[in-house]
Amino acid sequence: MNRTATVEKELIKAILQGEYLAGNQIETERELAAIYELGRPAIREILQRLSHGGWLTLRKGQRAIVNDYWNGGNITTIVDIVEYFDQVPEALVLYFLELRIALTPQYVQKAILLNYPKVVGLLAEIDELPDTAEAFASYDWKVQKELARLSENPLFSLMLNSFEPAYVKMALKYFESSFRREASLSYYKKLLAFALLGDDQQAEKLSRAMMEKSYDLWKNQLSPDEKIGVKFRLDNMQ
Repeated sequence: MNRTATVEKELIKAILQGEYLAGNQIETERELAAIYELGRPAIREILQRLSHGGWLTLRKGQRAIVNDYWNGGNITTIVDIVEYFDQVPEALVLYFLELRIALTPQYVQKAILLNYPKVVGLLAEIDELPDTAEAFASYDWKVQKELARLSENPLFSLMLNSFEPAYVKMALKYFESSFRREASLSYYKKLLAFALLGDDQQAEKLSRAMMEKSYDLWKNQLSPDEKIGVKFRLDNMQ
C-alpha cells in the first residue's frame, strides 16, 4: 500500500473511531501535510477522494467538514468500510440483505419476462457448483449481475457494479454456513423451474420470499448488540 493510500486509510479509521465527529472540521491541508509528512498536493488528492467517498465536505478556502457518513455518504462509503476491514461488520451484511429484498425481485421478474431462455442457461450451471463459500459467493454474484443485465434496466446493473468490491466479501461471510448454502441452492433450483416455464410472476414471488428468508437467517444469528447497528472493531482493520 503506497503512502497516500495509507494516509487515506488512517483518516477513514479516525472518522470511524470518532476522533473526527460528524459536523466537525478537520485540520487544514498544511497541518495534515505536517502530521503525515506528505506533500500538500498529495493531501489535497486524498481529501478529494474522501469527499467523493462521502466522508468529507470540502469548502474552498476553509477546512473540510466531516460528514455523517451513514446519512451523507454514498455507495463508495460502504465499499471503503468493507475494503478496510478483515471481518465485515455483521450488521452491515444485514443492511445489505435488507436492500436486496427491495431490489432483487424486481430485476428477477424483468429478466425472466424479457429473457427467460438466457436465465435458464445461467441457472443451469448450479449442477456443477462446488459446495464451498468461495464458489457460492462467486456464483451468486455472477447470477445477480446477469439477472440485472437481463432485466434491461441499466440502473440495476450500475447499482450492483458499484457494490462489486464489497459484495463478494460480504457474500463469503454469508456463505460460510452450509445451511445457508443449501437454502440458496434450493432457491436456484426453484428459480430455474420457473424460468423454464417463463413464469416471471412466480419467480418474483419466490425471489422476494428467498431474500426475506436470507435476511431472517442472518438476523437470527446476530447478538442483541449487533442487531442494533454496525459496531466497528478497529483492530480488524487491515
